[in-house]
Amino acid sequence: LGNRLAKAGLLADAAAVRLLDLDELRLALEEHSVPADLGARDVAGPPLPVAFRLTPAGLPVPVAGHHRPHHDGLPASGGRATGIARHGQPGPGERAVLVVDALDPRLAPFLPDLAGLVSESGSALSHLAILAREMHVPAVVGVPDARRRFPDGARLLVDGTTGEVRLAEEDGP
Repeated sequence: LGNRLAKAGLLADAAAVRLLDLDELRLALEEHSVPADLGARDVAGPPLPVAFRLTPAGLPVPVAGHHRPHHDGLPASGGRATGIARHGQPGPGERAVLVVDALDPRLAPFLPDLAGLVSESGSALSHLAILAREMHVPAVVGVPDARRRFPDGARLLVDGTTGEVRLAEEDGP
């Protein structure tokens, strides 16, 4: 639909279709009109809280006390692995632990080569977490300040069964 609306000149590009709600999309298709404020809309919006629920109006609100005792995050894909933390694209053949702010489906191509996945937000039911389970990549979500706490290049231990994420040097003997 985005491609069709962009070719018709109603959208600047196909990706702008994400800015339309369902009623606006219907109007764009049937009446060939889009809202005047479409260009001023922010597709990203504010960052989501680490743990949240949706109100009846569909707005995210933080959930307090979501962490289990003695664990950093919420398990999303079982297994245990160590690897080098990467905040960006891992190097070729590198068994890295990808540390991100949010689970983005565009990260899916990296999953087969990852040792683990850690996200500051997200859900065990997200598309990327489900793919991680299918590919047996340990994943932990809802890890507060993960990118700050686990700098690029640090060696990490990720336990996707318990939700534990820590520096591998803390492993002990």
